[in-house]
Amino acid sequence: MPEGKPKADLIFSGGDIVTLDPANPYIRNAAIAVLGNEIIWIGKADDVDNHFAVARRKVDFSGQVMIPGLIDSHTHLFQSLGKTLGDGLSLLPWLAKFMMPLSANISPADAVATVRMAALNSLLSGTTTLVDNHYAPVDEATILGVADAMAEVGVRGVVARGIYGPMVEGGRRMQSDARLFQYSAAEELEITRACIKARPKGGLVEVWPMPLNVVYVDPDLMVACHELAAEFDLGWQAHCSESKFEVDIFQSVHGVRPARWLHDQGILDDRITLAHGIWFDAEEIEMLGAAKAHVIHNPVCNQYLASGILPLGPLMEAGVNVALGTDGTACVGLNMFESMKSAQVLQRLRELKPDATSSELVLTMATRNGGRMLRRNVGTLKQGALADMTVVDLGGIHHQPAHRPVCCLTLSTMGSDVRHVVVNGEVVVENGRSTRVDQDKVIADCLQASRQLIERAQIGDLVADWIEP
Repeated sequence: MPEGKPKADLIFSGGDIVTLDPANPYIRNAAIAVLGNEIIWIGKADDVDNHFAVARRKVDFSGQVMIPGLIDSHTHLFQSLGKTLGDGLSLLPWLAKFMMPLSANISPADAVATVRMAALNSLLSGTTTLVDNHYAPVDEATILGVADAMAEVGVRGVVARGIYGPMVEGGRRMQSDARLFQYSAAEELEITRACIKARPKGGLVEVWPMPLNVVYVDPDLMVACHELAAEFDLGWQAHCSESKFEVDIFQSVHGVRPARWLHDQGILDDRITLAHGIWFDAEEIEMLGAAKAHVIHNPVCNQYLASGILPLGPLMEAGVNVALGTDGTACVGLNMFESMKSAQVLQRLRELKPDATSSELVLTMATRNGGRMLRRNVGTLKQGALADMTVVDLGGIHHQPAHRPVCCLTLSTMGSDVRHVVVNGEVVVENGRSTRVDQDKVIADCLQASRQLIERAQIGDLVADWIEP
């Protein structure tokens, strides 16, 4: 090899790459080179040796497809402790009878053990970035412990610290558990500020403020969370308009609809991400678009709780950036491939139009749109982007014949089809196994925590082998 050629730490070559870069979206027989945590070259496999004299490691992914690492833009990792227990309940009883009692009884050790397993679960199914809305417990040590657990398994992400503040009328009407409203507004901001400073912007795992829900967080505290995010140049999230009854409660208390209220307070802008957004009206949608706000579509969860269907077409036509999430394993699991498929087919049913969505659109929502919401250079595979990559095997019988690979990715891929995952330039999943942690121990620790928590929370009546239909 001639001297003077650059070196790479990691090269993948031989398979196809779906880049999500509009300039060159799909490359057959491709290669990609990484130095440190950054992509430094992408092109044809036949050309890679002409560009790089040395690579610390080369991986042949012939017959497989690489995509940008999937971005789960809204989830609740700690909810893995209660997987399936609230099945059959709509949102309000699901919260009152199941999730609130569970949340009020979680210990810091429970939370960390469960987040570790759930983050690993996400990685193994191709998700490289998570926005984890962690709302139990929310003391500084637990929030930072959760961030450490995510970093330990190797996932990129945000711990969006759930903020309650004092109980307000909306919380009472939603039958919220008073034990969760343990801090004053000043204390909530102080804890969140300390967590942000400990996990600052630009690290593998950041901390953002997340006033939990526009219905049951004090209005002044909502505004203060926006100001805190702006101070540190961060984004922030809140649940909004997930169910019709939430909108009705908000209107009865405040006299306006939720997104209209956010607009009137001057806090509807490109920092805010609203999770769910099913029940926005036309005026609210126009306001969201004008503000360049972000909305997270959680299609499987919304079906599971019978909350409704996001108006995806109107939101995107208005200019709203819509990303994709799972919303946590207590509802549906952490499989972003399932979220993509559900988003794709659900919108076709809503509009009774088979072209209402496409595989390319929902893959964009699960990657590039998530990167835009996160304000990070992730979600596309191109020179200069952070090296977050997922390799999927489309050789299984359930994919064949793979005439349209992107359709296979969104409509027939399972998490178990993921072979390799790279985060920040490091191979963190290889041949379907973690390179960083003992998977069996991680699972065992979570199972032990779950058994103890169900007993403490006194929700054992939700455990069942069979419920007569």
